[in-house]
Amino acid sequence: MTPANPPMPPPAYRGVVGGFQNEEELRGASVLADAAGLRYEAFLPAGDEDLLRALRFRTEKSGVRFWTLFGGIGGGVAAMALTIWTMRNWPMVVGGKPIVSWPPFIQVIFEWTVLLASFLCMAGFLILSGLPNLYLHPAYRPEFNVDRFGLFFPCSRGEEALARALLARAGAEKIETVWDRGLGRLAPPSVEPPS
Repeated sequence: MTPANPPMPPPAYRGVVGGFQNEEELRGASVLADAAGLRYEAFLPAGDEDLLRALRFRTEKSGVRFWTLFGGIGGGVAAMALTIWTMRNWPMVVGGKPIVSWPPFIQVIFEWTVLLASFLCMAGFLILSGLPNLYLHPAYRPEFNVDRFGLFFPCSRGEEALARALLARAGAEKIETVWDRGLGRLAPPSVEPPS
């Protein structure tokens, strides 16, 4: 017989998060983290192109362009195959022209090329970006969506002191240890230590 409320697994340690009042402090913390060799993730209340470039200056090229290319090539080949197959199975001889002739096929080939390229571009974007993401990051805090900036260090317990010192040196107004209770999609974040 199973109990009505099975025991919850203990929360897992994820790292340290700090909140900042302005983006200059956040940039300073990111420079310190780069110098210390620590990985980090930033939370911003609104997108700022300059800040995003400063935080992620080594952005890798996206693979979505290859999805689009293969969609376009596949669409063009599929359209050619369909039009040739259709004209060979149901020939329509008009004015002595050849049955398989390019001019009437060009519009169909173009439309299918664009259609499949756009579909695969959207599918590649969703797959490569991991969307839809229905899981709240354990370090997310509601104030990061309003007027505060956050910097999260996914670190081990041994690196926690270094991350806390770095955040304090950068001027973080609030520094918290992040625990993940593993409750799944859209679970509220937790900062309480494991019991």
